[in-house]
Amino acid sequence: MAVREKDPVSGTELTGHEWDGIKEMDTPVPWASRWALWISIAVSVLFWLLYPSFPAVTGYAKGLLGYSSRAEVTAAVAQAEARREQAFAPFASEDIEALAADPSLEARYSSAISKLYADNCAACHTEDLQGQTGFPNLADAHWLWSGTPEEIEYTIRYGINALHDDTRIAQMLAFGGDGMIEKPQVGQVTEFVLSLSGLDHNAEAAEAGSVVFEENCAACHGDDGRGGYENGAPDLGDGQWIYGSSREDIRRSVYYGRQGVMPAWEGRLSDAQIRMLTLYLLWNAEDAPS
Repeated sequence: MAVREKDPVSGTELTGHEWDGIKEMDTPVPWASRWALWISIAVSVLFWLLYPSFPAVTGYAKGLLGYSSRAEVTAAVAQAEARREQAFAPFASEDIEALAADPSLEARYSSAISKLYADNCAACHTEDLQGQTGFPNLADAHWLWSGTPEEIEYTIRYGINALHDDTRIAQMLAFGGDGMIEKPQVGQVTEFVLSLSGLDHNAEAAEAGSVVFEENCAACHGDDGRGGYENGAPDLGDGQWIYGSSREDIRRSVYYGRQGVMPAWEGRLSDAQIRMLTLYLLWNAEDAPS
């Protein structure tokens, strides 16, 4: 039997393995490490038996304790939902008018409902409700479909130009793009719309545009351009603009038309949550005309 080489310092036999001048000593694993290994194996076997573990053909090993993290999470969510329903019990009422007339609700719930608004509405209308290009300002009391609690709730629930069967429908036609009026008339009616809000305009062109407006636009916006709640037509003289008030912005609206979409939240939010958002808009808006 060949005598193995030993380490000259410790006298420990070497395994014969060498890498880049470094020789491996034949040092056994400490007993503490060996026991730790066997104990960890025993514990893992115990956990395999007690808790869900190995996958099977049609399921998985359920474990002797029958524990399920999914069931635990489901129960926790159900408890949280129950607590939330209890906390917001006043909004279970279907009478939005009565809720809007209760002055105590704002102080108690406004802060909590602001989180609901931030999660579902702020992406379009911004966190301060001021809106942005293409999305209406919800805090200025200038409403497209009236500012009554009932009408606001209807818009949130069914949307505008949404996929819901009961959605509101509103469309600004492409008067120039579809050839309903000539290009010079597009410019003329643009100047007239600018004049309605007291913006800088060409008076001569605006006078000609008033005729074009009366023949093509007044049916929705009214003879005076003040809009109409029954069809969602914006007030063109209130200084509040969804798509911008520059000459080019208005010209594009007249030429290409507009058809914004407000999603229907029925089915996404509960009835109580829709009422909460309705009240939140009323609390944060100026006194709106009915």
